[in-house]
Amino acid sequence: MTRPEREWLLDLAEKLDVPVIEDAAYQSLRYAGESVPPILALDLDRNGGDIEKTRTFYCGTFSKTLAPGLRIGWLVGNSEVVRKLVLIKQAADLHSSTINQMVIHKVAERLFDEQIAKIRKAYGHRREKMLAALDAYMPAGLEWTQPEGGMFVWVTLPKGMDGAKLLARAIETVRVAFVPGRAFFADGSGENTIRLSFSCASDEMIDEGVKRLGQLIAAEGAALAA
Repeated sequence: MTRPEREWLLDLAEKLDVPVIEDAAYQSLRYAGESVPPILALDLDRNGGDIEKTRTFYCGTFSKTLAPGLRIGWLVGNSEVVRKLVLIKQAADLHSSTINQMVIHKVAERLFDEQIAKIRKAYGHRREKMLAALDAYMPAGLEWTQPEGGMFVWVTLPKGMDGAKLLARAIETVRVAFVPGRAFFADGSGENTIRLSFSCASDEMIDEGVKRLGQLIAAEGAALAA
């Protein structure tokens, strides 16, 4: 979200008197463009720096930056609500592993910035490879995002093409997997969208995978038009 969009969201949340849950899992993974303040930072500015007056709850994680297997994240927000969330978490899973928390604390203290610089370079390169492959292999009629951060490219398929059905065909015929986009739409729309991940694939895998997917989409599009 752009800064004006974030400001608008805060205005709406204040009007409706509802909390804002900010999922900031990819906050550190920016490869292009200018950094945008978190919604919590904007909320703090509006409330004189007093976090007890804010309505935003900032959710962060080390899973996308330091160690996915340790499953350690954090939450920043109004202390009264955070205390209640702690009780809810205790009822759900007792607590996160103490040893995991100790390990991630030590690792973050020693090399967080170094690791962020390393993965930004690696993921930024893979993003460029995927965007180049999409330009080279995707048929006309498709659109995709040019992400400034994160791990994904969002692709909009031709109208009438179902991402979930395309996934089944892709796995069966060309051995390529992705995430259908409909699950990300609260209103049940978005069936002609898919999400492609570039974080865990080599240059060769990205190029070959997008090539195969592009050929399949072209074939499916021709079948729809027939």
